[in-house]
Amino acid sequence: MIEILKNRRFLILAASNFFLFLIVSAWSFLSVFLSDMGVNEGDIGILMASAGITSLGVLPFVAGLIDRYGRKTFMVLGIFFVGLSNLGFMPFSAYSHWILCIRLIQGLAFAACFNACSTALVDLLPFQKRVQGIGLYGISGSLAVAIGPYLGETVLIHAGFNAYFLLLCLFGLVGASLGALYHEPPRARDANAPGSRRVRFFPTMFEGKHLAMMILVAVFGSGFAVMNTFYPLFAKGLGIRAGIFFSSYGAILVIIRLALGSLVDRMNRDRLILFCLVGFAGLLVLTSQIGSLWQTVFLGALFGITQGISYPAMMARMVDRSSETNRAIVVSLFTGSFGVGINLSLLLWGFVAKTKGLPFMFISAGALMLLAAIFCVFVFALNGGSSVPSRECAIPRRSCS
Repeated sequence: MIEILKNRRFLILAASNFFLFLIVSAWSFLSVFLSDMGVNEGDIGILMASAGITSLGVLPFVAGLIDRYGRKTFMVLGIFFVGLSNLGFMPFSAYSHWILCIRLIQGLAFAACFNACSTALVDLLPFQKRVQGIGLYGISGSLAVAIGPYLGETVLIHAGFNAYFLLLCLFGLVGASLGALYHEPPRARDANAPGSRRVRFFPTMFEGKHLAMMILVAVFGSGFAVMNTFYPLFAKGLGIRAGIFFSSYGAILVIIRLALGSLVDRMNRDRLILFCLVGFAGLLVLTSQIGSLWQTVFLGALFGITQGISYPAMMARMVDRSSETNRAIVVSLFTGSFGVGINLSLLLWGFVAKTKGLPFMFISAGALMLLAAIFCVFVFALNGGSSVPSRECAIPRRSCS
């Protein structure tokens, strides 16, 4: 772990990711800005969701460009426009369709920066340190999500919306400045240089045998969405503070990634993912039966363990089967699958919760996880385990020195 944390390129990537998610997490208060202009709840939902939809929709185009022209350019320009675009809200005192255009630009810029940073991270990490490195990197985003809304709300309360938008712009400028310091190795820039054979987004999905893992990632995203979106409603109905659940979740997630990162890298990726699926299924079923504060703390800890291990393990499992010519595409297949699992499942689980109630919804989500675990066993058996298929997929140890 110390070796990774001392690596200058790793620290720059983590810092850029931190400032990116400071902006994204503080966007929560855009809904207040829109409401004050008289925008109704339905339109607010569309505007808030538009950036996420765009970030998923542009992945087939952005990922190939990142592989072809390098990571640094998209990382720096992406976070720069994620921040700068917030100034575009300042002239408006009433709703305009230009606000939707700004959100679409933000979605595109976020996709470019997030996937370029994630790909650069994978370039940096050797096979035997990938789960640990991805987990440590993810802590930067988790810390930003914990801090960003508080900073945004504080500035908004004391100085108003213009100062709030200036703060988000400042975060973007700092993140872009840090990204500009990143030294991109020549192999990452030239692996898919202009003039070479183009690697396509959708064919990679099938040729690299990624489709089955993408389904599992989407299922995990679905479970993540259930807990994050519906647990607060469930806890409120029981008279339990949901904040304690998320505090327990966040603390355990950080501890797991700091303390066990090197250990899980020595374990079989497939077994880790299977254990996390079963653990997540148990978490969801137990949530339907919750009734006390100590159970809330326990469930938050279990959520932190499963999410803290599963996300980096799944990402490592997918990029183990990538090469320098298609790594950004494979990273985007992973992040896109997780995002699709979150966004599409909310429509399904919202309907189930409305018609059958929240306890039934949690049990149903747990059953889906168990079915995914069974699917997982067959997939990993057919694909021959999680070993690296060729030497080009493993970056030499010196890349993390």
